[in-house]
Amino acid sequence: MSWGHHPLPNPPPSEGEATKRPGPVPSLAVYVHWPWCASLCPYCDFDKQASDFDLADQYVEALSAHLIQTPPRPAHSLYFGGGTPSLLRPDRLARIVEAVRNHMDLLPDAEVTVECNPSDVAVPKLRAYFEAGVNRISLGVQSLVDEELRFLGRRHTADKAIRAVAALREAGCRNLSLDLMYGVPHQTRGQLERSLDGLLALEPEHISAYALTLEDSTPMGRDLAEGRLKLPSDDAVAAGYDQIQTVFGEAGFDQYEVSNWARPGFASTHNLTYWRNDEYLGLGAGAAGSCDGLRYKRNPDLRAYIAAAKEGDAALVESEPWTREQAMHDTVMLGLRLTEGISDAEFAERFGCSLADYCTDRLSELVEERVLGWQDGRLRLAPKYFFVSNAVLGEILP
Repeated sequence: MSWGHHPLPNPPPSEGEATKRPGPVPSLAVYVHWPWCASLCPYCDFDKQASDFDLADQYVEALSAHLIQTPPRPAHSLYFGGGTPSLLRPDRLARIVEAVRNHMDLLPDAEVTVECNPSDVAVPKLRAYFEAGVNRISLGVQSLVDEELRFLGRRHTADKAIRAVAALREAGCRNLSLDLMYGVPHQTRGQLERSLDGLLALEPEHISAYALTLEDSTPMGRDLAEGRLKLPSDDAVAAGYDQIQTVFGEAGFDQYEVSNWARPGFASTHNLTYWRNDEYLGLGAGAAGSCDGLRYKRNPDLRAYIAAAKEGDAALVESEPWTREQAMHDTVMLGLRLTEGISDAEFAERFGCSLADYCTDRLSELVEERVLGWQDGRLRLAPKYFFVSNAVLGEILP
């Protein structure tokens, strides 16, 4: 079997190209998509499948082939997402980590995360993951209310999630993130409180909380469109978000992004790469990337992805130059999701204009209304407006 070596097609430089930062080549993040799931959740619209498991070794080879097409760069994080990456055999995961370490110069203190389903957690497997270089686990708990888990089509129960955390700690996990879903139909304040209290009792270092959103392509999305399912009102979802902010804040967690909370020192390096609009390499079927002047998505069809890699093709189904205009837009759109906000000096250094020059006249008005604010040269969104951040962005983005 011959695996080609053709680099990602870089667009020619132009005046519209995203401004490059001077100095040493900055490090980037690496995302690896593992597309397999043991079962498909009815709300999930990620690229995934529950078939063709026999192609796993060929898929690892395809990942490696696409990795070496990329110019070597230091990497500050490696993230295994999916799909269900906890279905990865430890030897296959170790091969991927080693390939990234060798080709991309994975930094000694790099954050290496694997998303795990509570049903897949076993102490021997996780110990092997940690021996291979993994140092962070993101566990898809979603809820600690069994009725909600059944509605969401999850494979685990609340008790299984609790036992999975105990097994992770026994295996040596010292950096644990737990996922929570709110805005679930029929979710009461008391049910959300049960999940919040239960998550805190598990003493994670990091928590991500996401409102249930449905795309038309999913089974639940079709049920919603055809009237068989009704989502909670915006006011009910907002009340749940306010409850989450209050409970996690009182428990000592820092909210560093609209949907993410962490103990001091445990904010996700990989997540911050996205929110700071920095560069990341996407590997795998359906993976997106943004690096070396190009934004792209790889073919989500597993067999087509593998076949393309064998031919030395990057398997891109979408690609576009990362222009200065797009980079400015995304830097504001993503950066205002962060509690730290956006540095006006860094924005000006990167793009040659201030935030006030770039944004609409509504910026100064929203500052006067204390929806937005300036602190130490950084533009920030007031935390009480995080839930309506998209509406705020719609007013200030040109």
